[in-house]
Amino acid sequence: MGGCCISELVGEDHKHVRDALVSFLKPESLKQYIGKMDEEVRNHLEMHWHGKEQVTLCVTIDEDLTFTIICSLLFGIERGPRREKLADDFRYMVEGIWSIPVNLPFTRYNRSLKSSARAQKLLKHLIGEKRDDLKHGASPRQDLITYLLSIRDDKNKQVISEIQHGFHHAVLQCCRRHDLLILVAEQEDIAKNKHGELLTWEDHAKMKYTWKVVMETLRLFPPIFGGFRKAVKDFEYGGYLIPKDWLIFWVTGMTQMDDTIFPEPSKFDPNRFEDSASLPPYCFIPFGGGPRICPGYEFARIETLVSIHYLVTRFTWKILCSDNSFSRDPMLAPAKGLPVQISPRKLL
Repeated sequence: MGGCCISELVGEDHKHVRDALVSFLKPESLKQYIGKMDEEVRNHLEMHWHGKEQVTLCVTIDEDLTFTIICSLLFGIERGPRREKLADDFRYMVEGIWSIPVNLPFTRYNRSLKSSARAQKLLKHLIGEKRDDLKHGASPRQDLITYLLSIRDDKNKQVISEIQHGFHHAVLQCCRRHDLLILVAEQEDIAKNKHGELLTWEDHAKMKYTWKVVMETLRLFPPIFGGFRKAVKDFEYGGYLIPKDWLIFWVTGMTQMDDTIFPEPSKFDPNRFEDSASLPPYCFIPFGGGPRICPGYEFARIETLVSIHYLVTRFTWKILCSDNSFSRDPMLAPAKGLPVQISPRKLL
């Protein structure tokens, strides 16, 4: 959610939150998360998918699965009433992100504020420390929790972690393109060598073509529309003079659909990313770029690849909705939630 959270912070506030995120998402930690993500994905499919003939992907993946993984890894809250209560509050918090910041009863903003207060109270109880203690000398994880569930009164917006980046729409698009036989074959090769074991870091490293599919999906359907930046000096662009200190809104899609960078930009072609290092800098920006690139990038990558592995090796798909349109509220999502018919799939 780069347009409504950490990217809006500046100065010490931005450094504070980013340092907490980086500490939680450092490489040695990420390697340990794969097994836990694997467990949560399997449990999710067992509870919400197995035995069903139809599911709505946007609901079951975007909202429930991502939140479940964050609760387990970040908050240490396992399945049960407390997680369900926190999930409801978090959903209301997110709904209030783009609401009008007028605190009147029965409004999205008012409901968001109340949900944030309840969530903070629950988490303070779980970690056994007062809010003031969390702000000074707390561990990175505790400090991050405080920021995730805060409402900044001076900006009237929720500060929510970049980890909750709306990357899961990439999974949806991959599923709609399940005829990509290379992706399926790549995942089958990994699955055939597993005998009930959890996925490992080494398995994750083998999913090269799958990640190319995800990157091409993120290029065509960037979850973040864009964001504001302030000009640090006078400069000229497209024949126009942009004065210092002006606010500039950058648009992801305009860059990623530029045919001088990506030939035939409307064509779905994962092989564009055969050598992603050869792309000019700041041309592929679904996670932003530079010093403000999403610190949850690798976390999102791992969760996406683990999810896709089980989605394409355990199920076959049939799209039940002909409406291919998308909406933003505030993240990109299929207008109809993308209902699909599923059936169990056995490896050959």
